[in-house]
Amino acid sequence: MNPFVELSSQDWYRVRRGEDEIAWGKIERVPGLPNVVFSRRGFQELGFLEPGQEEAVLDLLRGISDSPTSGPCVVVACGGGRRVGLVASLRVVYQPGAEAGQVAVSTIRGGAVCDPENVGPAPDRRR
Repeated sequence: MNPFVELSSQDWYRVRRGEDEIAWGKIERVPGLPNVVFSRRGFQELGFLEPGQEEAVLDLLRGISDSPTSGPCVVVACGGGRRVGLVASLRVVYQPGAEAGQVAVSTIRGGAVCDPENVGPAPDRRR
């Protein structure tokens, strides 16, 4: 198995945009995951996932927050420490933070709908 993953240019655009939001403090959190922060885009993408997909992504992030550099993930080629957690057809792009156990999620790629700018807000079926 290749220990690296390549991201498309569109994925990179979304990753960089998500990191800009995280850097400027426009972050979102999910109850029960205190060490995980989402860019606004990543949080919106999470809302579009089917309930089973959402729970699988949150389970992955729980495991990653316990061990951000050795969780079930692959390193992004030339990604400056970024990693991709794989859940079925979904790719969760994140970066371990400077604080121990901190995880910053930039984007979630894959799934039926993952472009909030084109389709409007996610359905309100969460918490």
